[in-house]
Amino acid sequence: MGCFCHATLAPLRLQLPALNVSLSATLPGAGIPLGLSAWLSARGLPAEPWMPDPAWLGLQLPMPRLQVRAIASISALVSLRAQVLAQFGLDLLIPAHVNAFARIVATMNARLSLLAHINPLGWIQLATLNSAIDQVQLALKLGLLLPSESLMLSLTAPGGVPMPNWASLLNLLRLLAPLIAASVQLGASVTETAQLAAALRILARISLPALALPSLVANLTAALSAVASLQASLGLPVLQLGLPAVRLQVQAKLNAFLPTLAAHFGLSLQMPNLLAMLLAMLPKLPAAPGNLATSAVIQLALQATALASVNWQVPLTLPMIPIGLATCSLVAQLQATLGLSAVLPSPCGSGCDAAALLRAFQAA
Repeated sequence: MGCFCHATLAPLRLQLPALNVSLSATLPGAGIPLGLSAWLSARGLPAEPWMPDPAWLGLQLPMPRLQVRAIASISALVSLRAQVLAQFGLDLLIPAHVNAFARIVATMNARLSLLAHINPLGWIQLATLNSAIDQVQLALKLGLLLPSESLMLSLTAPGGVPMPNWASLLNLLRLLAPLIAASVQLGASVTETAQLAAALRILARISLPALALPSLVANLTAALSAVASLQASLGLPVLQLGLPAVRLQVQAKLNAFLPTLAAHFGLSLQMPNLLAMLLAMLPKLPAAPGNLATSAVIQLALQATALASVNWQVPLTLPMIPIGLATCSLVAQLQATLGLSAVLPSPCGSGCDAAALLRAFQAA
């Protein structure tokens, strides 16, 4: 079966006024953690130290023949299948399960069409600021903003090799890794392509109902994600308190954080252009590769000659991908943030219209 249950509407409607906060939640001094957070994010920090084997520089990894956008389509298709399987127990490689997922999208459209649009700008801005403070605090704790000589060496010359020397290997892995991950997610071997090709042919032909209200889906998902982020960080019942009270909590957190940050750099909070001065004092660090280049990934890449050699005609845009991913994200956030099990595996027995809605989509 599979149905975005109409019973979800009543509890969701109760939360919409609290989520619908369009007023700006910008706070005095917010630009400093936001600016430092942007600097850290551009470098993939904070992250575990990358410890590559210098011998990797001598390896001959296969070069993929597919375009970058084609590789991205393959990765997205397989990722969607994995998300739907994990969240709903539906395998998009099985036609009956595709129908069940289409029914979820069709019933979600019907339910959301009865809701008012929301603008959660206030929550999004507050969650972004709070996350930035957390990110910079962690970077301070790890010594990344004014790193010691040994830490600086590990960041700029991992494995004792200057980071620019790793660029060729890392660029190649960025192309190979999504193909490898797609094969692994399907349980296929990276040494052959038949299973992956067969799965992609099935997935690429899937048709789903278009999102009736894509902006509402996006705004509702963003609002719930922001609330979940604030709840996890602050340990408070965010929606119960309301944005003004949570704003005060984040303001207090920011007020306590800024003097600590300034003292770390030996600066005064009253200095003009403080953010510019802080950014000027930060070390010149390259982007961290994260988990891109691990020993396990390298070993799989060496075996991926067949994957690298494929030259399939992959559609560069598939409407069902954003539809499916948006549906999964919203349902997941409803469960995680509000505790609502929006999708039921079978009819609830109270006037379920899922079958009729799916038939209407199929007849269109």
